[in-house]
Amino acid sequence: CRQNPAYRPATAPYSCVMRPRRRVWPIAVTLLALTGADCARPMVTPAVPVVEPPPPVAAVVVVPTRTAITGTVRDARYDVQTIARVARDSAGRSTEQRIESRALVTVSFQRTATGDLRGSGRIDSFTVRGPALAFDAVNKTATPPPVGLERMLFDAVLDMQSLRVVARPLLANECDRPETGAMTLAREVLLRIPSNVLAGDRWTDSTISIVCRTGVPIAVRLRSDYTVERIDEGAHTVLLRRAMAIRMDGKLVSTWRSLEVTGTGSGTQRVTIDATRGAVLNIDGSSTVTLQVTDRNRSNAPRTQRVVQQVELRVASRP
Repeated sequence: CRQNPAYRPATAPYSCVMRPRRRVWPIAVTLLALTGADCARPMVTPAVPVVEPPPPVAAVVVVPTRTAITGTVRDARYDVQTIARVARDSAGRSTEQRIESRALVTVSFQRTATGDLRGSGRIDSFTVRGPALAFDAVNKTATPPPVGLERMLFDAVLDMQSLRVVARPLLANECDRPETGAMTLAREVLLRIPSNVLAGDRWTDSTISIVCRTGVPIAVRLRSDYTVERIDEGAHTVLLRRAMAIRMDGKLVSTWRSLEVTGTGSGTQRVTIDATRGAVLNIDGSSTVTLQVTDRNRSNAPRTQRVVQQVELRVASRP
C-alpha cells in the first residue's frame, strides 16, 4: 500500500492503492513438477557383461595299481656271502673269531598266489674261511670246519610255517657237514612274496628250520615281517624291508654229558625283487644272535658259555 499523489480527495489526505501480488506459485509448481519428473525417471546403468563360471573340472583320482610278480622262477643264479663275527665269553676270557662263507646258488621254483613256493636247485661251489670252530662234544676234540664242496643238489619247500632245504640224495648225518653249511646259504634266497603287491603292503610268516652248530642240532624259529617300501614300475622292481625275530633251541645228550643251546636275536634285510622274473635281485642284511651254551658234565658243575654272533649277509644276482 502506498500513497497516490495524483488522487487527493477532500476528505482524505491520501489514498492507498492495493496491487495484486504476482502469482509466482504456479511457476514454482511447474518447475517442481518438471524436477520431480526427472527424479522419478529410473536411472540407466551401463550394462555389465555377465561372466559365466567355468564348468567344474572333475578331480582325477589316481588309483594305485598292484604290481604282479611272476610266479615261475627258472635258473636264478646268486652269489651268496656271509661274514660272521663270533665273540665268546667263557671262564672270564673273551675271544672273537671271524668266519666267511660263500656259495654259488642256482634255484628254480613255482610260487603260489600267497607266496608259498616249491622247487629245487644246486650249489656249484661252497667255501668257508675261518679258524677251527667245530667241536665234538662227545670226544672233546676240535675238528677243522669244512673247507668247501664242488657241487650238490637240493629240494626246497617254503610256506608260512616251515622252510625245508634238503640235500639230494639225503644225508645220513647233517650235522657238521659241508652240505649243511651250503644249504644254510641257499635258504637266504627263498622268500615268501605274494603274486600281487602294492606299496605299503605288509605280511608276516613264521618258519622253523633245523641247523647244526658244533655237533648240536638246533631248531631256528624265525618270524619275518615284510613291508613293501617302494615299487619302481619303470624298472619293474619291488623294494622290500624284512624285519626278523630269531629264536634258537638245541640239545645234544650223550652218555657222559648234555649240551644245551638257547638263543634270541633280531635282524633286518633290504630286498630288491625283479617283478618280471619273480626272482630276488639282491639282499643286504645283518643280524645279531646271543647264545647261551650250557655244558652239563655229570662229574662237574654245569658250565655256561655266552656266545654273540653277528652276521652280515650279501646276496647278488648273477647272469
